[in-house]
Amino acid sequence: MLYSCFTCNVAEGFGKSLTSPAFFADLEKRCPNLRRLHLSNADLIAPLPASLEFLSLSESSLSPSCFQTSRFDAEVLTVVLPRLRDVELFDVKLRRGALAALPASVERLRVKDTRLPHSCFEGLSLSDDDESRLAEIDLSGSSRLERLEVYRVTRAWSQVTVFKMNECQTLSFDIAANLRQLEVLEANAVSFSDWSVSIICRNLCGTLRRLSISACPLSNFGASLIASQLTHLQSLDISACQQLSNIFFILFANLKKTLRFLNLSFTNVADESVDLLKLCMPDCEVVH
Repeated sequence: MLYSCFTCNVAEGFGKSLTSPAFFADLEKRCPNLRRLHLSNADLIAPLPASLEFLSLSESSLSPSCFQTSRFDAEVLTVVLPRLRDVELFDVKLRRGALAALPASVERLRVKDTRLPHSCFEGLSLSDDDESRLAEIDLSGSSRLERLEVYRVTRAWSQVTVFKMNECQTLSFDIAANLRQLEVLEANAVSFSDWSVSIICRNLCGTLRRLSISACPLSNFGASLIASQLTHLQSLDISACQQLSNIFFILFANLKKTLRFLNLSFTNVADESVDLLKLCMPDCEVVH
């Protein structure tokens, strides 16, 4: 069989099962072109197939031994590098060093309902010479995530350009302190203070291109900070931000040189203010 995708509930309702080398050896034999792997209720300890590009785990545990930096293929006498690009972890117990062992090839990491203790980062290099290609981290929906856990993530992969934390507890200013190359920030339905907005604006003013903070407690002062400091923004979504007064929306006209999309849906903005914004920013799509 030449299947490229495999989905399996390893334990089938009988508790977590060890995913052994024999399991993956048999899987590679049956699916030599395996690209996508979805596993649930698995205790993952054996090295993953080298052909894998996408891994999704749910209600499982993950050990660093699953990831290999490279392996020697005796049949073709060559070194095979990992191809893993996308990793999703839903309610996963991370063993000591599990995240530190992620291959440098991984470009996107999605984590939900998963605790991020210090131990799972043990062994991770924080050197500027790190070859990690990780560009996007998505923590959305992790409502119990603590600020210290967010700090660990942003400190570990400071090179990421896309960071998503929709429906998390709070917007930590550690994002701005550590992610100095950030271009996209999604923090919809997240609580934050003017202090956090101030730090984010001050530290990310030169890099941030897209900001989405729908259904957030954005104040008039916070809006003025965004309008005056994030002058490279191309897209801004503040829909359902109910605390903003109508007279403050016109401040976003200050972003007319770069802004190409502005979402004001379900806000207190008046029709006259929307018309004025459209007049001031003819190149920007204003959604109301």
